[in-house]
Amino acid sequence: MREKKKINQQWLFHYGEIGMPKKTAKKAHALGGLTAPLKEEKGEPVAYGAGGEHFLKLIAQGDEIQGLKNLAGTDLDSGIDQNWQTITIPHDWKISQPYKQAPELLMSGSKEDGVGYYRKTFSLNDELMNQKRVILHFEGVMRSADVWLNGAYLGQNTSGYTSFSYDISEMARYGNEGVNVLLVRVDTTTGAEGWWYEGAGIYRDVWLEFVPLIAFDRENAYVYTQELQETQAVMGAEVCIENYSQKIVEVSPVIRIGEQLITLEKQTLQPFEKRILKETFIFPAPIPWSPENPHLYEAVFQMETDECRKSFGIRTFAYDSQGFYLNGNLYELRGVCEHQDFAGVGVALNQDIVDYKIKTMKEMGVNAWRSAHHYASEELMEACDRFGILLMNENRLLESTPWRIADLEKMVRKSRMHASIAFWSVANEEVIGNTNLGSRIAHKLVRCIKQNNYECLVVSAELLNPDGIVNESYLANYDVLGVNYPEADAMGPGAIKIKEQYPELAIMSTESASYFSTRGIYKDNEENCQCSNFGSLFSMILPGKRQPGDPGAGGTATPEKVLNYLTKHQYMGGVFLWTAFDYYGEPSPFGWPAISSQFGIADLCGFPKDYYYYYQANWKKEPVLHILPHWNEEGLEINTDGMIAVRVFSNADEVEIFVNGISFGKKIVVSCIANWEIPYQAGELKAVAYDGNQLITEAKHQTSSTIHAIRSKRIFEGKEYSLFALEAVDDHQRFVPTANNQVTISVENGEIVGLANGNPTNQAAYSLDRVRLFQGKALAIVRTSEASVQIKGIIQK
Repeated sequence: MREKKKINQQWLFHYGEIGMPKKTAKKAHALGGLTAPLKEEKGEPVAYGAGGEHFLKLIAQGDEIQGLKNLAGTDLDSGIDQNWQTITIPHDWKISQPYKQAPELLMSGSKEDGVGYYRKTFSLNDELMNQKRVILHFEGVMRSADVWLNGAYLGQNTSGYTSFSYDISEMARYGNEGVNVLLVRVDTTTGAEGWWYEGAGIYRDVWLEFVPLIAFDRENAYVYTQELQETQAVMGAEVCIENYSQKIVEVSPVIRIGEQLITLEKQTLQPFEKRILKETFIFPAPIPWSPENPHLYEAVFQMETDECRKSFGIRTFAYDSQGFYLNGNLYELRGVCEHQDFAGVGVALNQDIVDYKIKTMKEMGVNAWRSAHHYASEELMEACDRFGILLMNENRLLESTPWRIADLEKMVRKSRMHASIAFWSVANEEVIGNTNLGSRIAHKLVRCIKQNNYECLVVSAELLNPDGIVNESYLANYDVLGVNYPEADAMGPGAIKIKEQYPELAIMSTESASYFSTRGIYKDNEENCQCSNFGSLFSMILPGKRQPGDPGAGGTATPEKVLNYLTKHQYMGGVFLWTAFDYYGEPSPFGWPAISSQFGIADLCGFPKDYYYYYQANWKKEPVLHILPHWNEEGLEINTDGMIAVRVFSNADEVEIFVNGISFGKKIVVSCIANWEIPYQAGELKAVAYDGNQLITEAKHQTSSTIHAIRSKRIFEGKEYSLFALEAVDDHQRFVPTANNQVTISVENGEIVGLANGNPTNQAAYSLDRVRLFQGKALAIVRTSEASVQIKGIIQK
């Protein structure tokens, strides 16, 4: 049977060029150097037999070693020096590099590109030789990756968002042949794929898979929903069987789903033959997958020599002129867009961090996610399956070059059995969209998707012109037209005009809001690159501080405007908000010294900003009550009359505000918002929510004194990582929302992986033992060795 194991541990990493190994040599597996075993490692740098030894002496006047050097493309005497460090995958080397002020680096996070080398040795047992195929899998390397194994060049992968694999069965070393040497050169200097922070390095898992010679092709093992009925589902299945042996074989493939057995016809395969089988079957009493009930089935593909397990969901998707349908019912998409980075670790996210991000948004009421603007990772797809999040996977560019098409086909096949995959987006805001050229290219991309995924809807995320001018042949490629920012004044009424012109057109909002805010900030501060949570007057369209209502002031559109637009235009089917979290790079509305965006509903660390609770109040049934601002005078905008704005987000009928026990009136909550202007007085600000005359919940802020200690709270516990919120408290254990102190961090029974604070101007040198609080909070990511991990923060004076 097949086996799969991660090889993420004990990699060596060197930042900077060391002399790129050659890609070709004069004889097979003769590159040597760092691509082959070194003196202290088991195995010869170039493996050769008696005839090879004779040949080497002939070409170098009897000097065998010199003969080797004549053949090798690299220095046979290469070694590992002190500039190499031991690291664990996933790894993003860019996150630890210093920030640099340069206009050309601003959008990508103000860090320079570079070259890095990774080296790994591993051993294989003799039992594997000629008995199983050995496949080397890279889930993701940012960006251009050249790979060598055992003195030979394996190949290059260009995109940082695609997985790639090599069958190394024949060229691997087994048993006494010595160790296998893997060298990877990663180069981010040859051009970016996105304008945001993309990171650098081997930032996703690396695997070895051991596959029987007669086996299923995993990516071509596919169970899918053809039709979902009340009492049964009509299902389809495809299976690809590969015979890599040198003999004729008979196999009896079956698919097990719970107690149901689907028996496929017995097959006789010739040596090296590959065969695809197709089947249709009835699945009785299905439990449909949905965000409310993300029920997963497991399909077990079995035959005499192999077993392959894949989870899937039974569900259907559709879009028409009325909106989106899930399992035959109209369904409102409450989605977010998101890049793949995270505070403190860059793009090196493991499953735990992805789970934390998904969980944070799920608790807000999110049911959909757009992987913007790149292919979704395996970790993201797996999390969306489990948590119940409809996923829009996204192709990077509207290009039909051979390598782009090959990447797209590979990623569609890799993702297609994930229950969460509802949409494939062909591209985002392409300037060649709605042209004849764009139409021809889109046709080829859509065909590639439809030929490999029989269930999803295909969309393109378009930034329309205000007049709604479109290319009909371009639109005809898609199941649904995606529109970015249809609610924004700066975009004009283009989406409405298109709908008027094509009333039967399915149209959706693929990107909305882009609302600026800085966690814990309640007045604009240009010097510190901070935006008020009440609504900023800075714009990414026009320079300087603007007037309310100016184009782009506060962002592309306010959250209120986004949801109001969708209420008026329900045929859009819902929304994908930009973005779930702040992200490195694209520091709108400010430039340097800001190094991250401020579009997030949560900050870089995942700490919710205030409008998180506005969406939660609109999207959740449970009582929601959130009050802003905090109640420490520092950082508040108090007018000359001593009055201050107070805002509440709630799904209650009415809310009453109290300061130090004195009521300032009860107000009806309209569209989940109520506002007051009251005199500021230190002490306690309290909100009380009512449905009818019944009190349902309370929320309060208390004025704190100065910071006294650090309180740590484990906010997420995963299989490998735990995430801790570090919070400033005063001598009465009250949260200090204005604390910005430096804190020294120590941990027991764990290892710090990343520290961050969510400050969009945080340019502190990379550290794993010191972090400055921002508005009273910081985040620690800890690799935990046991459940009793303890983390401690000491305030620096």
